[in-house]
Amino acid sequence: MARLLKWVVLAALALALIIKLSLYLSVRSIMNDAIQQLSPIMDISYGGITSSFDGRVGLENLKIRVPALSDSVQVAHAELKFNGLRELLSFKERLDEGKFPKQMAMRLKGVMLEVHGPFMQQLYDAPTERSIFTAMSEVACGKVSHIGTNELLDMGYRTFETDAEFSYLFEPGAQKLTFNLTSDTRDMGETRVSMALSNMSEKPGDLRVNPPRLSSVVFELNDNQYQRKVQEYCAGKLGQSTDVYLKTAVEQLDRVLRSQKIALDQPLLDAYSRYLKDPQSLRVELTPTEGMSWDGLQFFEPKDVVGMLRPALLVNQQPVQPIAFAWVDPDKRAEMGVNEKVSVAAEKADDAGASPQYEFVNVSSLQDYAGKRLQFITFDGAYYQGVLHKVENGKAFLSVQFGSGSAEMFLRLEKIDKVRVLF
Repeated sequence: MARLLKWVVLAALALALIIKLSLYLSVRSIMNDAIQQLSPIMDISYGGITSSFDGRVGLENLKIRVPALSDSVQVAHAELKFNGLRELLSFKERLDEGKFPKQMAMRLKGVMLEVHGPFMQQLYDAPTERSIFTAMSEVACGKVSHIGTNELLDMGYRTFETDAEFSYLFEPGAQKLTFNLTSDTRDMGETRVSMALSNMSEKPGDLRVNPPRLSSVVFELNDNQYQRKVQEYCAGKLGQSTDVYLKTAVEQLDRVLRSQKIALDQPLLDAYSRYLKDPQSLRVELTPTEGMSWDGLQFFEPKDVVGMLRPALLVNQQPVQPIAFAWVDPDKRAEMGVNEKVSVAAEKADDAGASPQYEFVNVSSLQDYAGKRLQFITFDGAYYQGVLHKVENGKAFLSVQFGSGSAEMFLRLEKIDKVRVLF
């Protein structure tokens, strides 16, 4: 019996060594292939390979150098993590089959970038197209409107050191993909992004023909030390006190958004002011309605846009309500400040002077608009935009654009709440 137990133990040890060696050789093979394929544009080196039986493999002291930019990125430890050894072994199999792996997590520790290096210059100094997503990055800061590498150096930043983790889970049966990204940068703050996609094909080649739909997205900033430093730095540039600069920063955001035809309601501006005063936590959630298209939102009433995006906003763990905005003409001179009340008469005057971008039509007269591009909102809040072909048997038949593709569909007339014709 003792001899049998001895051989069982030896066999288990031998099997463990074989698995360990197999993992090592597999990772080394993958890295050697990657190094060879990427050699024309970058040099990759690493110090060692780590692996474990719980589905983790990693690289120590990874260094990526891009000769064309004369810059490099250093990573103290890069690790792939799977839900067990079986998922790890099936990862490469699904890739070879042209399918998305079912699960993966990537963890990067000690990612280091020099602030004065070309990588950071490309990231911070290159001009970006203005949008609502970049509005918070535009600052009132003397002669500059964006924080670049020179300003970062003035603020005391020399090296960015980041720990990051990316993970995703793909459910082929439900055609659902969820992923999460967490990034914690020293002396700056923590960023979290999570997203869920539905109608997700397991083959990447199918995505162009049948693109997935965004079900939800969450963006969160925690312990925003960077925001505190920017406010202190820019207040000094303008010779303002902290309280005065808070008002300046809120006015800057309002001005930037108005230049893009968006005017936030006062509760949102007040919430932004509270966040700037104590930037502990900012959380934005969107759960778009099914069928909503991101193109053409500017043609809808603001309350309908809010209804389709279904946003939620939390500032320092406190919910902000109501979430509302208005469309404005950026070329018109603002007659009132953001803190002044607008009279009903002024609102009517503004509406009279604005040129309409769409026209409401009755559902009963839809057949008169065949061949035109229409926008539909159903009673359950779903949004569709497409070209109407015909109205028949109580149904409206149309072509709807989804990403880079299109689909033929119909809507029952009794389910349609509003219809607009685009001009």
